[in-house]
Amino acid sequence: MVNLAVIGAGIGGCSAAYFARKYLPRSKVTVYETEDRVGGRVFTKSEGEMRKELGAVFFNPSNRTICSFVEEMELEVVKRNREPTGFAVWNGTEIIFKSSQSMFYEMLRLIARYKLGLLKLRLIIKEAKGKIRTLYSKEGERPMELWELFEGTNLDMWYKKPFDQCLLEMGIGRKLIDEIITPVMRIIYSQNANLGGFAGLSSLIGVYGGSTYSLKDGNITLPRKLLKDSGAKVELESKVESIEKTPEGSFRVLVGEKASVFDAVIIATPLEGAGLQLDGVSTSQLRPREYQSVFINVMKGIIDPDFFNLKPNKLLPTILTSPGADPITHISVQKSKSNQPWVTVTSKEPLDTDFLGDIVKNGRSILNHSWSTAYPIFRPIERLPPICIDKGLMYLNSIESAAASLESSAFAALNATLMLRNDLS
Repeated sequence: MVNLAVIGAGIGGCSAAYFARKYLPRSKVTVYETEDRVGGRVFTKSEGEMRKELGAVFFNPSNRTICSFVEEMELEVVKRNREPTGFAVWNGTEIIFKSSQSMFYEMLRLIARYKLGLLKLRLIIKEAKGKIRTLYSKEGERPMELWELFEGTNLDMWYKKPFDQCLLEMGIGRKLIDEIITPVMRIIYSQNANLGGFAGLSSLIGVYGGSTYSLKDGNITLPRKLLKDSGAKVELESKVESIEKTPEGSFRVLVGEKASVFDAVIIATPLEGAGLQLDGVSTSQLRPREYQSVFINVMKGIIDPDFFNLKPNKLLPTILTSPGADPITHISVQKSKSNQPWVTVTSKEPLDTDFLGDIVKNGRSILNHSWSTAYPIFRPIERLPPICIDKGLMYLNSIESAAASLESSAFAALNATLMLRNDLS
């Protein structure tokens, strides 16, 4: 019998609990969560007839771990449709690019504007997806540290350099990077400069690597179902204050005044904001990371074309932004069942009501949400930090030095569980 503690009930922690049942069949799992809900950065909010994903929004067929969950648990998915009126890129002053409603005409325009860059970009994505498939295969052969997996597939070259430098060295022009690729990256990561290459690459694959999907009943369904199927004991509103390694090699977990002893621990929350003390183990290989705050404002109303210096009645369902539009990173429109438009304005800093009123004509605020630690500010690094901090002690969020997504968290959870099985055998 393995007595296992999982710290954090986000997608990583819930995945770890699920994998523990699968690969450590004689385990007893307790999941501790500081908040009063499960899901972490997966947060589906329902408001009347509208459902809004305020955290992780989509996944795609390349996300093998997430797709395996969907298949095993028979979850219903919905395809995220491409906006029929395309998208526009705003630089803070004017619209610098607007796609066409016709896919054929749009492709001709893009080729004319960016020459062979688009073809090179498609080849880069295809090659990267092939390397990621190899990454999954290597993980299946034997568990190992993430840096070993990445170096074994030459994917480490991406996180060692800034994303735009990687693209420039591969023949992608600066114009295409600035006008199309960077605005798309800002949908997922708000960082303007020196974005770590693998974070950019994974975002690029997520957006341009094929169709994207969400769960029919909201993405929050996934962590909830993972926990339910794991059979784990879940302790909500239970902040873990310290983890101490005992002389016998077990771990004493302190929650308030209550201490419990476990054979192993999986930490599935960023140490930078957890207020979690580790005693008796070395964390010298873990470097503190800065995290990006994200603010989400959802309003009922329509985008005012005057704000973007456009003619009246111009339809702009999705607006991407270049760095000149800071702090706004993304504006999108979602239609309710009664065909009422909801405008979502995402930014790196809080926006005042008057400014939001300039963007959304006759707008009425529906909901607001902020993430203080939405994801790390990704920097180039020479090597990924270890998942295994000590024998029996795993840290899933090490992978967030490269990327942060549903898939990366679930992938790290699988790898950590397999490594833990080896540790305890």
